[in-house]
Amino acid sequence: MFLLTAILLFGSGCSQKETGPTERTIAKSEAPAYKPYLNSDLIQGRKVFEQKHCSQCHSIFERERKVGPKLQSSRFYGSFLDIFSLLWNHAPAMGVYMRKEVLDRPQFSSVELNQLVSFLYMLPYLGESGNPRRGETLLAEKTCFKCHSLGRLGRKDGVPLDALAIYQSQVVLLQRMWNHGPEMIARMGKTGIAVPTFSGNDMTDIFAALTESANEKSRKVFLGVGNVENGMQMFKTKGCIQCHAIFGKGGKDAPDLGKTVSRSNVTALITQIWNHAGKMRARFQEKKLQWPYFQETEMNDLIVFLYSLNYEDTAGDPKRGEAIFRENRCMDCHFKTDADRQKIVQDLRSADAILFATKLWNHIPAMEAAMVTQAVPWPQMSGQQLRDVLAFLKNQ
Repeated sequence: MFLLTAILLFGSGCSQKETGPTERTIAKSEAPAYKPYLNSDLIQGRKVFEQKHCSQCHSIFERERKVGPKLQSSRFYGSFLDIFSLLWNHAPAMGVYMRKEVLDRPQFSSVELNQLVSFLYMLPYLGESGNPRRGETLLAEKTCFKCHSLGRLGRKDGVPLDALAIYQSQVVLLQRMWNHGPEMIARMGKTGIAVPTFSGNDMTDIFAALTESANEKSRKVFLGVGNVENGMQMFKTKGCIQCHAIFGKGGKDAPDLGKTVSRSNVTALITQIWNHAGKMRARFQEKKLQWPYFQETEMNDLIVFLYSLNYEDTAGDPKRGEAIFRENRCMDCHFKTDADRQKIVQDLRSADAILFATKLWNHIPAMEAAMVTQAVPWPQMSGQQLRDVLAFLKNQ
């Protein structure tokens, strides 16, 4: 499967009614408009992966062993250029195999390259599978069964959790708990029970326990991974930005989320958000603010927006970029004459990271030929070095 599924539950016990996903909702969430930042539509990125024949050598979800290394999701953390640098540094080995198999090196449009890198960036987001037995233990340890039931477990007359089994994403767990939060926190405060917090893979294990209760013939609800642009709007309309900043822009009363969500998968994100609920509830009561409730795909969109925050590249250092440009002997060709210099500067002066990477990748065939002639080694570069080179070229 190439989609992380997400759900939204209409649930009992919430002070506001939640609506379930509709056909209109699903159609809207599966077709986000292209933007020059993270494209969370995994289908588009997977299509590029197939069309450019990456799948002939590399496996991701498949168990079969292929020519190239399996693309481990744990590698794909960082910004666009951090991930692109993995492709760039792999280019020489890739070229050897493609020449052997008489294959053309793939060329990309900026849209295609962004879709491919977005696809790789989203792989860690999918998280790990859960352990239903451990999930049942956690439900008991966290005192959930004092109010709820799951199959034959828990309080017999408690609010059943079995209805959650049809929804195929752990984001439903967060949304349901979040909307139930004010009532739940107040009730636990009266009885002296601590509000449960979680760590590691806890939320995934609990979700696995919930979904295991469904039989094979049960109806299942699937949605996509969420829409980044919608999530950005949600961050504003739900009032998150009043307390939280994103890389310095926004409120100062709570942690800057641009700095705290780095290297987080979906499990880590929903865990962080839920663990924050108790303190947030107290702050809202203190300031007499209304608790934000989430409907339809809103929580799903918000989560993927938070995950997207580290995708955009920050500005590099032009002085370091000049040194890298010289050390890798890029100047020997591109600054050989004033006309050569003007051409590359004109092409890249207003370029963003995606356009820069696209031009760089599509230049590889000509670059390889020139490097062989001049006996120049392949310039291995990190994402930061690529950012610095771009800053140098834009600063000319």
